[in-house]
Amino acid sequence: MADGTAHEKKTAPGRSIPPRAWVALALLAVVVVFVLQNRDPTQIQVLLISVAAPLWATLAAAVAAGMVIGWLLRPSARRKQAKR
Repeated sequence: MADGTAHEKKTAPGRSIPPRAWVALALLAVVVVFVLQNRDPTQIQVLLISVAAPLWATLAAAVAAGMVIGWLLRPSARRKQAKR
């Protein structure tokens, strides 16, 4: 399948680690350090409910809620096509 283009890979298959994998590993290391440093329980109050939870879990829940809100408010495929 060599067609002479500059996009051919010269390395052996399975020997090269893609940059996305390095970024994922670096983010994983940051998350592990973050969780280890934020294990202390904290008091969370929402309306009339009060809960004690580790700080890292509280922040992770807030990020997850933000992602769900963003996903729900994203433009639909039909709306994207209507703009074109």
